[in-house]
Amino acid sequence: MCCSVLVADSEGKLSSPRGSQLVHMTLMMHSWVVPSQMFAQKLLTLYPPLSLSTILWSHWQWISQFPAVFEADPRLEQTMGDLWALVRSDGEETHSQLIDTSCLSPHVNIFQAPSPSVKKRKVSLIFDHMEPDEMAEHLSYLEFKNFCNVSFLDYRSYVVRGSVRDNPALERSVMMCNGVSQWVQLMILSRHTAQQRAQVFTKFIHVAQKLRALQNFNTLMAVTGGLCHSSISRLKDTSNLLPPDITKALSEMTELLSSRSNYINYRRVYNDCSGFKVPILGVHLKDLISLNEALPDYIDDDKINLSKLQHLYSNINDLLSIHSYTPPFEANKDLLHLLTLSLDLYYTEDEIYELSYTKEPKNPKIQSVMKNYDQNQDGYISLEDFEKIAANFPFSFCTHETDREGQISREEINSYFMRGMSVCAKLGFNFKDAHNFHEMTYKRPTFCYTCGGFLWGVIKQGYHCKDCGINCHRHCRDLVGMECVKKHKGNTTGSCPCTPAPDSRTKGNSWSTSFSTSYTKHTANT
Repeated sequence: MCCSVLVADSEGKLSSPRGSQLVHMTLMMHSWVVPSQMFAQKLLTLYPPLSLSTILWSHWQWISQFPAVFEADPRLEQTMGDLWALVRSDGEETHSQLIDTSCLSPHVNIFQAPSPSVKKRKVSLIFDHMEPDEMAEHLSYLEFKNFCNVSFLDYRSYVVRGSVRDNPALERSVMMCNGVSQWVQLMILSRHTAQQRAQVFTKFIHVAQKLRALQNFNTLMAVTGGLCHSSISRLKDTSNLLPPDITKALSEMTELLSSRSNYINYRRVYNDCSGFKVPILGVHLKDLISLNEALPDYIDDDKINLSKLQHLYSNINDLLSIHSYTPPFEANKDLLHLLTLSLDLYYTEDEIYELSYTKEPKNPKIQSVMKNYDQNQDGYISLEDFEKIAANFPFSFCTHETDREGQISREEINSYFMRGMSVCAKLGFNFKDAHNFHEMTYKRPTFCYTCGGFLWGVIKQGYHCKDCGINCHRHCRDLVGMECVKKHKGNTTGSCPCTPAPDSRTKGNSWSTSFSTSYTKHTANT
């Protein structure tokens, strides 16, 4: 049935734009229902009644428009050999001019990747030396380069397999999104004072505003996600120093990118954009997954569901058409190289949280101790004073050699109280927050334990308790009524736990409308 649309005139050309669109859709989308090798063989069986010119023309269209298919599937070479044999048997060598195999040469993208880094670094090499507009433009250049490398085969692979594994193009996009988000957090947390952290936060807001002006929504999502990450949002001393206009700008960004009503605000703004733009790839991957799961491949048992193929084709073709635009700015190769190195980070989530708590400790006991005993406000108290304090708590304390003999630092005090709280939790003492929640990016569709709703989002969709394994929305975290029951068996690998299938719950969305973006940190862990 797929081959039935390949109807050309006597010269082997289609007679209408509608016919050309159908052929383009068939050549792109046939692999969703039939392997390409089988499709190619089926084309050959159409001669006769179709003319040899029509058969050759269809192959030429296929090769010229989708060379990646032939490069990825060596089995198609056999079918091409059968085609040449058909041409020779027909005795019309002039037909061979319709086939131009030069397009099968390795594809060269117009964007040249910066030189790879020699080793990963834990420092930013460029942040202080770039203005917000310049930073946004170079981030957009890198983002658009990655986006243009994603082919229709990559989209199909992700939708069918539900993972970016063995999908280098999408994996690079995922890694950059995670890298930018983490970079934002680390640049803020690398500053020693709340005032300095507020200044870095403000600079990233200006970067986000420029990204919005450039219509680069994917990097905008990554930057905003970093600014809203709980390791940053918990910094009350820092947030209190932010100017009102910066707080307002962040609120506007989060409202634009909110997952509410299936990203209705983002979709409205994106649809009004023209020219150069970079979509939030995870949102559009979600649409493809929803279509693929909701609509059957066949109708009436044996008829291909052309409506499904047309919807998938329309969505994918809209994404691919963006590749033809040229960025409205230029990028410096040296700055691209340095920016790529800066994004090449290897901090874990736990390390980022530890750094956050070091900058602004959560425990009020620590703040009280430092306020009453750190008379010089240099971050240290005497060992004698601390021993008096520690006598009130049933936890042992071991001192380490420091550069100040006989003094205890804020970091050591913080470690003492955090360790003490952990001991209490293991002994069964009832704390207000008994769950060990950590912000999580999920690999697969996941549902909230409290409300049953789907955890929407591109990255950092919800919170996962590392002890008992439940998942929930950020706003549902404090509403969890279940007591934390720590696991002693089972999930000991540290990987993201499996989530219940939608039909096993009484609430939540169905699988056909669910989506796992795989915009996850798991690309470095799986």
